Amino acid sequence: MTSEQAAQLIDDTLDLVHQRLQSLEQAKQIRAHRALTEEFREWRHPSGGHIDLMVCPGFPAT
Repeated sequence: MTSEQAAQLIDDTLDLVHQRLQSLEQAKQIRAHRALTEEFREWRHPSGGHIDLMVCPGFPAT
């Protein structure tokens, strides 16, 4: 996976998380909303303004 593909995957995931958060809020599922918010907190608000992408050890860089 290239850096661009990884970045696109993160963007797509965050779009889905945002949609799900809106759905949970409308359904008044507060606990599920809070849990999802916590799960993706670092992705949605990364320290330093960006998410560092790293190659996993043992996998070849593409």
